[in-house]
Amino acid sequence: MVKVTFNTLNPNAPLFTELNSGKYVWWKKVKSDARLYIEIRKDNNINVYFQGGSVVRLHYCSKHKKIQAFTHRKYLYGGDEYGYVDCFSSLDNDLEKIINNIPLKYSGKKGHEKEKWSEKYIQSQYIIKNHPKYIDSEFSYKDESFDIRIDLVECVNGELRFVELKRLDDGRMLKKTDECPEVVEQVKAYKGFICQYEKDIVEYYKKIWAIKNKLGLINPEKCPSSLAKSPLLLIFNQWTYKTKRRTEHTYRMEEILKRESIDYVIESEI
Repeated sequence: MVKVTFNTLNPNAPLFTELNSGKYVWWKKVKSDARLYIEIRKDNNINVYFQGGSVVRLHYCSKHKKIQAFTHRKYLYGGDEYGYVDCFSSLDNDLEKIINNIPLKYSGKKGHEKEKWSEKYIQSQYIIKNHPKYIDSEFSYKDESFDIRIDLVECVNGELRFVELKRLDDGRMLKKTDECPEVVEQVKAYKGFICQYEKDIVEYYKKIWAIKNKLGLINPEKCPSSLAKSPLLLIFNQWTYKTKRRTEHTYRMEEILKRESIDYVIESEI
């Protein structure tokens, strides 16, 4: 198995070249659909998302010299079957059906309103409503020292910044005592990752930016040139009214984040 690293990403990979040929009607639909967002992956694949669910994962098969497109069976067929299926041949006809099934099937519940304030749903809304601020989402990297998964990567005026998204009521945000909650250790791990791989990360996102430009995707105006040393903890407050308990929860959490020198913002609107 080939190890996937920063250097695996190739701006001239066959998938990107093939998609740029202009012969795929479904790809034009995907790019023009304001509900969807498209992410480039280190292994030269592409993920298309809707409300946090993967509409389709695009892959170039070198053996058969063609694009393969994988979606979850329950999105394509509407049932509860497990596993993924190649839907490339039917994307022109089935793209809308797949999109419509995601709110019904992604969470395993009927109707997305029950999951409206899930972290993945919130994440998707930040991306859709703040284009082209975010250059990437669900960035992951694993080696002997790190096992990293970062919710959002923003790029403002050429500066990259890792963004960890959490809901205010997430159990990882606060313990019953004033010990460091899980989120603090998470952000500190990101800082260590940045310290070790800063140059690699910047060069990697230069390639991401170039690929998105080549494909005509929504992209930050300026190519990345630097990386913020400190990640941002983006806390979403979905509580619609205050109580004494909620106020105390927020106060204690903020005191710990300040004590641990964590950069954070609390927002209640997207």
